[in-house]
Amino acid sequence: MIGNASHMRRLMMALLLTAACAQSQKASEPAKTTDSKSSPATKSTAAKLPDFTLETIDGSQFTLSDHVGRDVIVMSFWATWCGPCKVELPHLDALYNEEKENGLVIVALAMDEPTTVAEVAPTAQRLGLTMPVALDTNQRAVALYNRSRSAPMTVVIDKQGRIVHQAAGYNPGDEVKLAQAVRTLLAQ
Repeated sequence: MIGNASHMRRLMMALLLTAACAQSQKASEPAKTTDSKSSPATKSTAAKLPDFTLETIDGSQFTLSDHVGRDVIVMSFWATWCGPCKVELPHLDALYNEEKENGLVIVALAMDEPTTVAEVAPTAQRLGLTMPVALDTNQRAVALYNRSRSAPMTVVIDKQGRIVHQAAGYNPGDEVKLAQAVRTLLAQ
């Protein structure tokens, strides 16, 4: 019984930490699952999202908190060894180029390990990516937003700093649904 109580305490702690990071996390539901009109976020809500700073393939840095509470953010976790990722990323890049002037930030977070990280920039170049491509070789962002290490994994944060959508995997047509959801968030 003591072992079960200890396990339950750890589980409750994990649930509380997860709840502090997001008001609603449902991996299988579209971005509209969190109604921003019924649960407005405050600056303190946005500040609760764990921050990270990662180097990008062009040598600059991407810091999540620079955008939280101001922009709609799409984080796409991917890896060079992931075939579906390489199909999805050009769609995300097209959306980024269409909507970046309207407050959309998309960052491709490469989860490659040190043994394959040298392939990230050439892969991004082959795919024609213009959006920021960040290197998460130490798994900082992965530990915060993609604990299952799914590839691809998409996380959407609204302008109020709330995680409103998470989806693991990619199927053709997902990019259309994501674009509609993002445009709805941008219009709010």
